[in-house]
Amino acid sequence: MHGSVHLGRIAGISIDLHFTWFIIFALVALAISTTLRQEVPDLEIGQRWGLGLGMTLVFFISLLLHELAHSLVAKRLGIGISGITLFVFGGVSRMTSEPKTAADELKMAIVGPGTSAGLGVIFYALWYVAGGRAAPQAADFGLSWLARINLYLAAFNLIPGFPLDGGRVLRAIVWSATHDLNHATYIASIAGQGFGYFLMVVGAAAFFTRVGLGGLWFILIGWFLLDAARSSYQQQMLQSALSGIRVRDIMSPNVITIPPDTTLQQSVDEYFLRLHHAAFPVATNHHVSGILSLAHVRQIPREQWPFTRAGDVVEPLQPDDLMAPDADALDALTTMASKDSGRVLVVDGGALVGIVSRTDIMRFLRTKMALGG
Repeated sequence: MHGSVHLGRIAGISIDLHFTWFIIFALVALAISTTLRQEVPDLEIGQRWGLGLGMTLVFFISLLLHELAHSLVAKRLGIGISGITLFVFGGVSRMTSEPKTAADELKMAIVGPGTSAGLGVIFYALWYVAGGRAAPQAADFGLSWLARINLYLAAFNLIPGFPLDGGRVLRAIVWSATHDLNHATYIASIAGQGFGYFLMVVGAAAFFTRVGLGGLWFILIGWFLLDAARSSYQQQMLQSALSGIRVRDIMSPNVITIPPDTTLQQSVDEYFLRLHHAAFPVATNHHVSGILSLAHVRQIPREQWPFTRAGDVVEPLQPDDLMAPDADALDALTTMASKDSGRVLVVDGGALVGIVSRTDIMRFLRTKMALGG
């Protein structure tokens, strides 16, 4: 994901921090430290901030465990997971495919809140063993807060609005009853949008009364859920429309390629300016050596264009730049979205046989909709 810091892998699952995570981490640490000043006034400022940062870190580890539980169950069920990203509104498991049955959806959805609830119970048990209110004030506050926040997280995620875990549970139930995934997604999405609007109204009322910035936070969460619910439904409709469609069905054959010996000046004059594409494969006899993009050409000083060959500055191909003709069209679209690219090359037996772009996919979808498909 763009704008993310890669932390590493757990059980083969990539773990990333979106840049917005650092914002919410700082805000949560500030809120905890401010509360500690009131709840545990005997703490020195260094101790207060140290405990606040430690509690914040444990809280986000709890969020990571919540998402990791989703991802591990999903992988066991054969659902593709490209990684986990923690960001300003919590965390998300990046799925490359959807559950195949309502039972799989239910298993994957329920394990997240179950993990958070389990963590809440563990922290309450630690609080009890430590002596509860008889424990030092800092330990009492820290353990009880971590217990409560994990239980709140479990309860919030069980709200039946897509794409929250509770919304996925609702979708699984409707899907099981109707055997119609699209209809189930629509119902769960409407519930998610309704809850998003509800949070925005509550936040607006709070903002203009006495809560202030707390109300603004409710508005932001509501807006995020509203947008996520709409996007999730659109994604499901897209998946349904592309179901069973292969790359060969929508690719453009007879790809225009640039020979490696072509100079950049010739490439600009004869290809980019005349054909108005942002990139071209560089190939000899249908065997591609890389991609020459307009953005890459601009990095070369203009005075060097007449003397620099396309093959000398070509961008090497990555595995996800290539797809087989029988690959799913949805996989091609997902690949383009993950790379923030407008196209993938279609290769059969090492030879270039076509190219598929977002435009090709959108054109296909418009034609299918026009035909009532």
